[in-house]
Amino acid sequence: MLSQFLATHLSIQGALPVLIDAALKGAILVLIAAVAAYLLKNRSAASRHAAWTAAVIGHLAIPALVLLLPAWKMPLLPAASWIRAEAAAPSTASSPEVASGSVDPGKSTTSSASSPKNTDGNTTSPLGMSKGAITTGVENGMTPNPHPTTTAGTTRPGIIPIVAAIWLAGVLLVLLRLAFGTWRVGQLARDGARVEDGVWLSLTQRLANRLGVTRPLILLRGERLAVPVTWGIVYPAVLLPQDSDSWSEERRRFVLVHEMAHVKRFDALTQLLAQISLAVFWFDPLVWLAAHRMRVEREHACDDYVLRDGTAPSLYAGELLEMVRSIGMPRHDSAAPAFAALAMARRSEFEGRMLAILDPRLDRHTLTRRSTLMTAVIVALLTLPLAALRPFQQPEIATAPTAAAAPIAPASDLPGMFKISISDVGSPATSATSATSPAAPISAVTAAARKAVAQSAWSCDSYTQSRNSTHISSHIDSDNQILNYVVTTGSRCAEAALVGHAKFSPDETRIAQLSPGGFARFRERTETFDRAVSVTAVGDGSLSYTAMANGRTVPFDETMVAWLSRLLPEVLREAAINVPERVARIRGQGGVPAVLQEIARIRSTGAKRAHYEELLKAPMSSDDAERVTTQAAQDLVGSSGDLSAVIQKLPRSSMRSPQARQAVAGALSRIQSSGDKTNTLQVLAPNADPEMLLMLAKAAESVPSSGDKANFLISTASEYLTPGNEALRNAFFKTTSTLQSSGDMANVLISAMPYGHASSGTTMQVIETSKGLASSGDAMNVLISLVSQRLLQPRNSRETLAVIERTLTMASSGDRANVLISLATNNLLSSSDVRDAFTRAAMALPSEGDRANVLASAARH
Repeated sequence: MLSQFLATHLSIQGALPVLIDAALKGAILVLIAAVAAYLLKNRSAASRHAAWTAAVIGHLAIPALVLLLPAWKMPLLPAASWIRAEAAAPSTASSPEVASGSVDPGKSTTSSASSPKNTDGNTTSPLGMSKGAITTGVENGMTPNPHPTTTAGTTRPGIIPIVAAIWLAGVLLVLLRLAFGTWRVGQLARDGARVEDGVWLSLTQRLANRLGVTRPLILLRGERLAVPVTWGIVYPAVLLPQDSDSWSEERRRFVLVHEMAHVKRFDALTQLLAQISLAVFWFDPLVWLAAHRMRVEREHACDDYVLRDGTAPSLYAGELLEMVRSIGMPRHDSAAPAFAALAMARRSEFEGRMLAILDPRLDRHTLTRRSTLMTAVIVALLTLPLAALRPFQQPEIATAPTAAAAPIAPASDLPGMFKISISDVGSPATSATSATSPAAPISAVTAAARKAVAQSAWSCDSYTQSRNSTHISSHIDSDNQILNYVVTTGSRCAEAALVGHAKFSPDETRIAQLSPGGFARFRERTETFDRAVSVTAVGDGSLSYTAMANGRTVPFDETMVAWLSRLLPEVLREAAINVPERVARIRGQGGVPAVLQEIARIRSTGAKRAHYEELLKAPMSSDDAERVTTQAAQDLVGSSGDLSAVIQKLPRSSMRSPQARQAVAGALSRIQSSGDKTNTLQVLAPNADPEMLLMLAKAAESVPSSGDKANFLISTASEYLTPGNEALRNAFFKTTSTLQSSGDMANVLISAMPYGHASSGTTMQVIETSKGLASSGDAMNVLISLVSQRLLQPRNSRETLAVIERTLTMASSGDRANVLISLATNNLLSSSDVRDAFTRAAMALPSEGDRANVLASAARH
């Protein structure tokens, strides 16, 4: 019964090979994530969470990509049993003649009626090979088996339906567990009461603004709930325990910061994707491991948000311990399932969190947008090739002959630039090729050449005089090399095509070797002449040359050899072929100036960049670095990406002289792209000396994008805000003051605050620079962050007085009141000077209600 039922649902059985294949490929992703997490053990938990999340999501995406992407066949492994089983069934159904054993021995499996003819009169198969190379069993004297067997007869038909039923049952169990957990959390939310307390709501709004959480957040109070829980993707909600109103303000703050971190990081979405991956691959222990590590690092990452917000680690650890102890008590006997919601604390994971919270050496930075994008790109670069890869040999399936496929276009259909004239039939060159070269490699190379030609519409046949243009496409892999090259300059057009791997002489004036079946063609056309040379590989390894001048075949004599020896180096140089050998040869002959002279002759910016990068791989003096930087700034001014890449490759040891640094500054000023300039600055800043950092800060002032400039300042704050170097600190805040976006400026100032604990000058400059904030709300967030991060102390009234004075210039009465209330509630009104300034600021509030709230807060504290 079960076998008959599943036999009618071939989609379930057919999915098993895809799932097994995806599980094996996904194991590679999990292992890569494990290695990445180990290498990132000294980095932030957010980076490790990104690695595990990428593995889980990539694992889940592989089955869909396997069905969508074209197959990349690389049969390195023998055919697997599940592939043979999958291939067996259709083999019998698609070939009635084979299934019935009625193959006619007199029939050939290749139809010759539709086969095109070669120029020599031989019949050609649809694949472009001669009939002599494609023979059937009948033509070789072999008699077909009148009763052929197929692989279907060797498989056990009852195994696949049973395995499919077991897999489907596991999927349903995991999904039912997820559905039950979701229902349970939803029930807790429905039974809970909405929080409408003004203190909670005001604190939530301030923290949301500070953390950049834009989605609406609902606060609910759940009965008998032990720890706070976050739930929901589009409309997130935070479920608080019933006794949350009795919490201290400090506990309220770090609880909301932790839960908002989940919301900001979209942890509910990644958790849902992880559960779906567990449902599909429930049989794979590596997926369970990855999902577990993902959950652990997620909580560590949210803890880092709390600690970065200014909460003392010892206080936070103690409060978490108290929450964990309350789990299971009579008044706290409900807990949200870990697989359906994001609970703030669980006993099973608490010990590791305590150690991480109390470890002062850990990196607690969050992932930037750039890091997140890079992670997504890396996942795509790993997942897409893995999904397309077919590493197993495909089983041979006996099928009936089908209608003849449409043949590939014959050679006569190729454009004129690829029509190669070789010696007449019977010449030594032709005879050698026919006798020694196998048909398959030549056919493969020819097919690749035709594909390349079909994609290229450029040639010297249609060039326009007095017009400069460059069209170069090059593809190189282990199997083939394809080059299309057309460059026109005024009344001259140079053209080249290459198919197959080629090696060149040391001086690059001739082709030394060409792979079997490959060919090359070089052409130059001007107002007065049209020359071309075609090169093909002969079976004995030698090369056959055919020369043409003005449309007529001519001998390949010294004149044509000299002409080719002048054109070939130009083509290789512009196409960026043989770059390492060329740079090493020229540098050995004339040093760096000689290489720069060679680069100056190149027209393509991509080829220039390739030569610059190869040149910069070797050590060089400061003088040479200055020459390289100065010339690159002139050569690559039209391509910000190429110029940025070259500057990033400059050896640090060669940028110590004032002249070299001036050259770098000039090159940076020529980078027009905001993103490229920012990336270059971020590469050069780490471990740079003070003079270099000052130059980079000056260059950052001209970055057009406020967001890119803010990213640079945030990522390099540790370099500039080192205690004891006032010049670097001043340069940092001077560049910050040039930010056009108020939000970006606020983010930079908040990121600089942790360095204020070691230097009061940093705190004062944060307050001073905040005067440039156009938004009153951003100014409020910055000033309140100073308070929450304990940068204002009762014993140091100077910073507190500066904050009070800063509130007088804020436009919003409510924002000013929130800052003043924060000062009062944190007991910072310790001296008479501070109290007097506070009173004056309170009385200056435009709103009577805000004034009353501020004075009442001061009276209570």
